[in-house]
Amino acid sequence: MCPPSVQEVSGLNPETASSPDVVAGVAVRAGGSSLALDQWRGLALVLVLVAHAFHTSGRVDGLGRVGVNLFFFISGILVFRSLAGAAGSSPWAQSQSFWWRRLRRLYPAMLAYVLVMALTEPWLQHLPGQDLGTDYPTFVHYLPAALFYYINYAPGMVPALGHLWSLACEMQFYLLAPLLFILARETSGRGWLVCQWTLFGLLCFGLSHPFQADAWGPAKYTFQVAAWPMMLGFCCEYQRAWLDRWPDRRLAAACKGLAGFCLAALPIMFLGPQMKMPTVALGALLLAPCLLAYARNWPFARVYGGGALAWLGQRTYSIYLWQQPLTICHFLPVAWWPLGAVASVLIGALWFQWFEAPFLSSRRRPGAAPAT
Repeated sequence: MCPPSVQEVSGLNPETASSPDVVAGVAVRAGGSSLALDQWRGLALVLVLVAHAFHTSGRVDGLGRVGVNLFFFISGILVFRSLAGAAGSSPWAQSQSFWWRRLRRLYPAMLAYVLVMALTEPWLQHLPGQDLGTDYPTFVHYLPAALFYYINYAPGMVPALGHLWSLACEMQFYLLAPLLFILARETSGRGWLVCQWTLFGLLCFGLSHPFQADAWGPAKYTFQVAAWPMMLGFCCEYQRAWLDRWPDRRLAAACKGLAGFCLAALPIMFLGPQMKMPTVALGALLLAPCLLAYARNWPFARVYGGGALAWLGQRTYSIYLWQQPLTICHFLPVAWWPLGAVASVLIGALWFQWFEAPFLSSRRRPGAAPAT
């Protein structure tokens, strides 16, 4: 799972990046650090890898959803920036361009993954000790849902395709976002109200769902329950000029304080599965320091592994595709899952070179000059 990068989607001329554009009465700038977002995306990937590598321990429940919510939030930020960068074109041309770029950017790697799993699934299901609860005809039955991005609404799950629910949610948001942006641009203040009410509705679905009887059942993967971080990121980038009213000193203190509080509080997950919901709730606070680090261009210092996190963040999508078959799909023995998580990083890096890098813009390809 990988939201578009700042360099790839901004569509803004680097020579004029410092000058504001105005969309629906809101200042939209090219400021904000792609390095910081890559690092936060890498951190989100680490959370997912740890959650799946040690899933059977019962001590990391909820950590994976924290990572996914962070992914979604970053995606919402960059979706708005992508649309704002092309605001000069006609609404229909703008939407078509956005949808085509997203599909061209994301579909090849996912299609290649699904084809590889379709060819190897019959063999994997007959490995010694396998009890996946599904057979190959069932796997084939779910292929259209995976390939056409509605697997988050398909009843039940196939292990090797189950994690594609998050990609489906993102693609569904990509269909909605241009319409919201066009409405906001054409109707000024009234469009912002539409965005606010859309965010409010998604927040209501997302916050009320854990209190239902099937809180952690299949319904947690549906768009209306899971997409609130994307809409929140979209709205935060829409109104990012509001942050300019605050001095750096206060924002830096808030960023460090919230990040430190979350890191100090997240170990409650070690108390057992009953801490899953509190862990997800606490993890949602990480969205605030992520936004501040991006808006003020505050990347992690390299001494804290910032370079490694940025490297992971650039390859998150391909690594995410491969981490589930090598962990919680049970193709490997449980004791090997931590090694499987590490192996997914290596395989994902190759996947990135083969099926992502050829479809990136020239500025986003490895070796290009970094954006500032």
